[in-house]
Amino acid sequence: PAYEATILETIRDIYKAGHVYKAKKPVYWSVGCETALAEAEVEYQDHTSHSIYVPFQVKGKPDQFVVIWTTTPWTLPANLAIAVHELYQYVEVHSGSKTYIVAKDLAQNFIETCKLENIHLGIEKTGKDLEGLCCLHPFLPRESKVILSEFVTLDTGTGCVHTAPGHGQEDYIVGLRYGLDVLSPVDEKGRFTKEAGVFEGEYVFEANEKIIGLLKEKNALLQTGTLVH
Repeated sequence: PAYEATILETIRDIYKAGHVYKAKKPVYWSVGCETALAEAEVEYQDHTSHSIYVPFQVKGKPDQFVVIWTTTPWTLPANLAIAVHELYQYVEVHSGSKTYIVAKDLAQNFIETCKLENIHLGIEKTGKDLEGLCCLHPFLPRESKVILSEFVTLDTGTGCVHTAPGHGQEDYIVGLRYGLDVLSPVDEKGRFTKEAGVFEGEYVFEANEKIIGLLKEKNALLQTGTLVH
């Protein structure tokens, strides 16, 4: 009892000093046990994921898009932003009447992967120039603004990163910087909540195909495939 009392007294002192606050952050979670997991409890194995390129329409410009690439379609209902790197060069890829914004170093791979035709490259801008650009979520009534993040790389994809602060540590960190909500529209059993719109009640990993199908319906899918990683 004396030991436990000391713990409580210490917590009291920390609280009185103003160092205790309540907030949200993403954590590893077991849907089977319905409990949080420590990072050390998570083991990784090779996994086959969906690989999709999704254009986010620039608000007010129906023919201009910022393109993201992701291997986790189920996290798209939690998207709140698109991250770019302030020092990278980004280029407008014109294909017919459409204009797609991607990292310059990944533009050729993007064009080939998405099988774009009638191509010519347009204006180049740095990521810093794109900061604050407002895009529209592809299937939810929500805006997704372009933000800056040091976590963006040019290893693969488009250099424009789908950002969901409620689903990843790096996204969470940059989201705090921009005051983004820590949105995780998933309950303790791994099912979507009403914040995910038409996917409410769906088990997240079983929703991938349906989310891809909805993107196709809305002409918001440039390419889909699989990736082993």
